[in-house]
This record gives sequence, C-alpha cells and structure tokens, in this order.
Amino acid sequence: MKFSIVSISFLLSILYVTHVAQAVNICPMPVPEQYADVQPGNIVVAYFTNWDCYGKQAYKVEDIYPVAHKLTHIIYAFACPNKKTGICELHDPWCDVGANLEYRKKLGGNFAKLKELKRKFPHIKILLSIGGGVHSKYISQVVQNGKDKEFVESAVKLLDRYEYTFKNSKTLESETITFEYEGLFDGLDFDWEWVNNVVSEQDARAYQNMIVLLRQLLKERADKQKTTSLLTVALQVKSSVYKKLGLDKVSQYVDWFHVMTYNFTSPVSSGIGFNAPICNAWSSYSVDNAIHGIMLAGVSPQQIVLGVPLYGHVFDQTRSKIGSPFIKTDITDSLSYNKIKELYVTNKSCQYAWNEKSSVPYMYCPDDKVFVSFDDERSVKEKVQYARLKKLKGIVFWKLSGDDKQHSLIHAI
Repeated sequence: MKFSIVSISFLLSILYVTHVAQAVNICPMPVPEQYADVQPGNIVVAYFTNWDCYGKQAYKVEDIYPVAHKLTHIIYAFACPNKKTGICELHDPWCDVGANLEYRKKLGGNFAKLKELKRKFPHIKILLSIGGGVHSKYISQVVQNGKDKEFVESAVKLLDRYEYTFKNSKTLESETITFEYEGLFDGLDFDWEWVNNVVSEQDARAYQNMIVLLRQLLKERADKQKTTSLLTVALQVKSSVYKKLGLDKVSQYVDWFHVMTYNFTSPVSSGIGFNAPICNAWSSYSVDNAIHGIMLAGVSPQQIVLGVPLYGHVFDQTRSKIGSPFIKTDITDSLSYNKIKELYVTNKSCQYAWNEKSSVPYMYCPDDKVFVSFDDERSVKEKVQYARLKKLKGIVFWKLSGDDKQHSLIHAI
C-alpha cells in the first residue's frame, strides 16, 4: 500500500492534533459519555477507628460532635475474621462494647456512645467495616479454608449483636455474654485489601460471591427490621487489583465504593512525591487516572465516593524536586494532618508551597532536608470541587482522628 506525501502529512497532523488534545484534556479527563446524565451527589463519609481510643491523644466519639452536622455517614473500623475459626469478630471488645475486666452485660464502649451520637444526630448513618489493610490477609485464609460463607454470615450478625466468651476470674469457668445493639448500624463496609496488589483467581471469585451473599443477607436483615442495610466497599486504586474484581458485576450489588485515592507516593516508594495528587505530571499515578479507570471498569460516578486523606507523608534527607531519592530514617513516616501541622506547617524554618498541576500543598525544610506531602484546607476544597466535576457521589475521609483540634479540614468542605 502506497501513501502520498500529502496523505502522510495529513495523518501526521491528525495524530499531532489528537496528541495535543489529550495533553490538554488529560487531567481531569472527561466523564465517559455513558454517564453524561448522572448528577453529582453530596454525601460526606468519614472513618472512625477503634484503636484511636487509647493514649493521651485519643480520638473519642465525643470528638465527632463538632463536625457531626457535616457528616452523612460514619464508618466504624474494623471488625475482622478470627484467625482460627474464620468467624467475623470485633477487633477490640474493650473499645467497641466495653467488655472490661468486670465483663458487664450492659452495652458500653464506643457502640454505646455512637448510639447516643446517632440519637442526637439522627441524619447520620453508621456502618461497620470489616477487614482493613492489616486484617485482610485473614480473609484470604478464610477463603482458602472454605469458610467464606461462615465469615459473611457472622459479619451480618455482628451488625446487631456480639457474643463474647471469657473466663470468669473468680470461678475460672468460661462464660458467654451477648451484647445487643440493634439499631446502631445501618449497613456494612467490606474492606478486603491486597497488600502486594496481587489478586489470585480464587480470591477474585470469592470476592464476587461474598458481595452477592452479603447483599442477600443484608436485604433479609432490612426486610426483617423494616430499615435500610447499606453495602459499601473500600476499593484500592491499583488497576491490577480492581480489574480482577469484576466491578461491572459487583457494582450491581453494592450501594457505593469508597475509593482509596491516596498513597500514590509513600515512604515505601523509591522517590518523593505527592500522597494524593488530583493530577500528576511525573507519573500515571493520580486521583484522576484512578477514578477514570474505575469508571471505565464499569462503575458509575454515582457509586464512587472519593477518598480524602487526613494524613500525609514525611521524607527525610531529600531535595524538594519530585522524584528525588530519600533516606528511610526515623523521620521518614506517615503522619496525621494534626501532627504535620504541629511539626512542619507552623515551623518557620520550613517553606510552604502549592503545586498547581496536582492541586496539593507541600512543605520543604531546607535546613533538615525534609519534604512533606499532605492535604490542607485548600486542597480539600479542590477535591470537593473535583468530585462534583466528575459527578461523584461524594467524599470519604480517612480518618477522623487525623484532623487538627479545630477540625479545619472537615470544616473546609
């Protein structure tokens, strides 16, 4: 086949124009045409973690009150499978239901306080999250042991009651107490993560089957209690993960996905970068690429809730140029926003800067050679605007204890 010089020039010009258009429009990418009629949502979700109940800097249920009017949903994290039996259990009965040394039968702990919070702010829906980054490996073990059905059934039961077995310190005999809290949880959040971003075929099949069974059991619960039982999913943004999960099918059973659009660069990376850049001029890892990819995988924007981190990353012995190597010292770490604000934002020896392309701030401390990536009030507002532009259902904060005492980031929305 022969081409004239004119035709070749024409083809090259078309390719050039296409390339320029892509370069101009690459971020944020337009919403796929099939979702053109979708309207943006306005839910505001936040994770509340039970391990934050300890220490001098503990974040308690009472600390939610000043921002409760801003939130529509609270996700309580985490419940997890028992390593031996596969049964879904509360991770910390002391913090969760107040199962202290006296083993009192009356409901206490965070659950009792959350019921009171819900009574004062009846618009808030509360979900129980199962799994999480640390405990997800046990879900894979549950699948390998053929206990996935038992795990799912016990997870749904856990939404209303918890049977706690202990050894009586006086009689030395085992006793079982049932803590009842029906009416507290409005659904379940499924957070199965793969640390190495590798999903086995067995896990992928089990994932879909679990979602289907969860929806079935939650519907039965809702019909029985004449209430709502939501099913949400925490979703990793690595394409090697979500492309294996069959999101186009899973989305038929899920109310929405909490997309973890953060940790695009972290202390385990080879060079410094931004934690949650909307756009990224240095690599393909960005909030927008992740959201666009998930839409192309079959998830409607009205089922996508954008993850907003209330934490950041600190890189030691480095330069301010993105991609620069760093040294993993005791300073190199992931810190909450309140700690970053205390150590770096208010530090006069550190310099604040804003990256226009990525819509995120950063700090650089030249004397100590420390680079800090984080989100502040301005970047949170940018993410809210981005969520509306992409017609998403809303935003989700990870996690409530990360904000400063003034709740600056949550109040920024």
